[in-house]
Amino acid sequence: MNLASIIVAAVVAVIFVSIIVSAIVKKKQGKSLCSCGSSCAGCAMKGACHGGKD
Repeated sequence: MNLASIIVAAVVAVIFVSIIVSAIVKKKQGKSLCSCGSSCAGCAMKGACHGGKD
């Protein structure tokens, strides 16, 4: 591997880890991890996302 490949791999790894950490923090704060916004009524994943609360 050359230096450019190592740098690109490191950047991808940092992005991946930051996405996972962000999801964990949101989950611990009790926030929803889905991306339906504020109109969950028409969202196909409503039941999985909010446990059927909405």
